[in-house]
Amino acid sequence: MTSRGTRPTEILVDLGAYRDNLALVQKIVAPAIVMAVVKADAYGHGLVPIAKTAVSCEVQWLGTLDTGTALQLREAGIGAGVSVFAWHLAPNEDYRAIIDASIDLGISTVDQLEHIASARAGRAARLHLKIDTGLHRNGALAADWPELVARAIELERAGLVEIYGVWTHISEASYEEDSAAIRRFKHAIVVAEALGARFTVRHLAASAAGFAREDCRFDLVRFGAFGYGISPGDGVTPSELGLTPVMSLTTTAVTASDSAVVIPVGYGDGLSSRISGRVQLLVDGILRVVDSVEIDRMTVTGTAVRPGAEVVLFGSGAMGEWTLQQWADSTGTIAEEIVTRLGKEIPRRYVGP
Repeated sequence: MTSRGTRPTEILVDLGAYRDNLALVQKIVAPAIVMAVVKADAYGHGLVPIAKTAVSCEVQWLGTLDTGTALQLREAGIGAGVSVFAWHLAPNEDYRAIIDASIDLGISTVDQLEHIASARAGRAARLHLKIDTGLHRNGALAADWPELVARAIELERAGLVEIYGVWTHISEASYEEDSAAIRRFKHAIVVAEALGARFTVRHLAASAAGFAREDCRFDLVRFGAFGYGISPGDGVTPSELGLTPVMSLTTTAVTASDSAVVIPVGYGDGLSSRISGRVQLLVDGILRVVDSVEIDRMTVTGTAVRPGAEVVLFGSGAMGEWTLQQWADSTGTIAEEIVTRLGKEIPRRYVGP
């Protein structure tokens, strides 16, 4: 497959690896259930193919971050039998359309509740009330939590909303900080239930904490990075967790001299210029150091190869190529940043069952 004329760059997405990763995390967190997070175009892997693959693996929850992405999934044929959860809500949301599309909403403020109530949708809005347990990524502060819960209960009695879940984010920065967040979360649930709220699902953990700590799992765990075979870093590789990287980035050499090979991909495609001198590519089966990066090309050092020789920029590591984690460690970033920055104009090719 080629793109942009003769440029042969493509992103290979291994849906079989994605299925295997989902099966692993489902087994580990059971009896808690898995939400597959597909925000940021499924971490650059392609929203609809990834979401449909997750649903085929009996994943019944999809996390989208924003409501626009949630509506895209409904338009793509993912029906109301699959719960779609959005929590990044803009001030001008069209709540009637969102509620009528059966999108679950993460709610942090009374103001959001009032906008939902005024939408007068054709059904009650299904809500997950969020408490801030210390990360400060939305959520009601402890002092504001009783007011949020009490107003939600009033609107539920009026038939305008359904209180379905309670949730939060945690930092996953240290065992102690996460333990403190868990205690705050449990206390918030006690406060809410004393006011009369009843919750069907409770969720706190994302990939790393949900994978490692049983006390983080509650009823549901939100898995983003781990589903794509992306590890948390800090020296822990995907293979050590039993995960397989889902994405590979490949191209072919276009020209070569006696001392350098030109690769037709650059920072205009979303790659960082910081890879120069720090990252190695697998060129015709041999690892070569990236020498320079331009907007639409890079050069690698070493002896010349034939034009058309295969180049693997990163992948699972099975052929000796560098992995995303190696790229991230060498350039001072995280793997999620690398995959989500890749240009959408690069074709995605899907393989695997």
